Amino acid sequence: MSQQYESDETTVDLEDFALAEGGDSGETTRYDPVRPYPLPTGVPGLEANIILIAHPDEHMLGRRYRLPPHGTLEIGRSSNADISMPHVHSLSRNHARLSHLGAVVEIEDLGSTNGTYVNDRPIAGGQPLKSGDRFQLGAAHFKFLHEEDPEHAYHQAIYHLVMCDGLTQIYNQRKFDEELRREVSRAQRHQRPLSLMHFDIDHFKNINDTYGHLCGDAVLQQIARLVQDHLRPEQVFARVGGEEFVILSPEMELDGIERLAEKLRQRIEDEVFRYAELEVHVTCSFGVAVLAPEMSRPDDLYAAADRAMYQSKQKGRNQVSRHAA
Repeated sequence: MSQQYESDETTVDLEDFALAEGGDSGETTRYDPVRPYPLPTGVPGLEANIILIAHPDEHMLGRRYRLPPHGTLEIGRSSNADISMPHVHSLSRNHARLSHLGAVVEIEDLGSTNGTYVNDRPIAGGQPLKSGDRFQLGAAHFKFLHEEDPEHAYHQAIYHLVMCDGLTQIYNQRKFDEELRREVSRAQRHQRPLSLMHFDIDHFKNINDTYGHLCGDAVLQQIARLVQDHLRPEQVFARVGGEEFVILSPEMELDGIERLAEKLRQRIEDEVFRYAELEVHVTCSFGVAVLAPEMSRPDDLYAAADRAMYQSKQKGRNQVSRHAA
């Protein structure tokens, strides 16, 4: 069994981005106290940090687990695991082990049912981790840090967590709301076009019910990557619900956003989404809208695109509808 650690839990309040002591969660960890003076990167003795960035119940997000030199951390549902998550049923009792080997930290799958993934790729046996790598154990996702300045890296990771969705790594609702307010204000001030696309996955509950939530998570991740490949840097792509996404497009008129939506609709329909041995076909329903003079608030543009998306649902799904001004 892995080394016994003293508790030194840290969690983050994502609402005000402030550090606070971890509460009574039913999920526990044990590890050594913080080393006060980090050694240079790559030198044996540098502490490693693991940050929880996605959880099926959005529980304990931002919590940091510290791995001292030459220590190990086991993660699983077992109460004997160093990071014990008994309520994450997609975890095996003893799912994976991280081993600090000096200058390198290695992650090893312990024969888990659902596997261990590093940067969305399954691993076999042990694999070294690079600082910034993400790894997934069941429905729990972590970010690995092995930095010269772990406090700076930690705060950078938490800022990313505040603004990005832990599962898909695109912007989250909070960041989207911020960008929507700013872009609407800019478009109104300079009389420039601004359009919005809102889409979601058709019958997504059936995917979860038929193939399991891990398959559903994989579909969400793959759709996010597929869509991102077709966007320009200035477009804001965010996940705003379980299976709902938005694309905010400055300097794009209604015809342009409608063409983009149709391109994405066709691309998603043609794609084969894969999880383990499964192949899944999905479709999406789209709604598009452009900022109009009568829209005085940012929420008005969002509501217009949302209504158009539900028109697509009502007309049979897997299509694009535009908001009629």
